[in-house]
Amino acid sequence: MTLPEQAQNNRVWHVAGLACGVLAILSSFVVPSGVVGYVVAIAIAATAVLIGHASVRRRGAFRAAAITGLVLAYLGLIVSVALLVVRLTRMFTA
Repeated sequence: MTLPEQAQNNRVWHVAGLACGVLAILSSFVVPSGVVGYVVAIAIAATAVLIGHASVRRRGAFRAAAITGLVLAYLGLIVSVALLVVRLTRMFTA
C-alpha cells in the first residue's frame, strides 16, 4: 500500500472517530430516560471510545478530529454512567 492510500484510509478512521463521538453525545439526549435507555447509551459511548482510541493511534491530517471525537465519546460515557447511577440510587432509596 502506498503512502497516499494509507493516508486516505487514516482519514476515514479519523472521520469515523469524530462521528462516533458526536453519536455518543447525541445518544444521551435521544435515548429515552430509564435504566434500559441509559445502558444503551453507555454501550454506544463505550463503542465510540473504542473506535476513538483506534482512530487516534493512526497518523494523518484529520487526527485532531479523531481526538475531538474521543473527548466527546468520553464525555458521553461519563454523562451516561452518571445518569444511570442517579437513576439507580433513586430507585433503590425510594
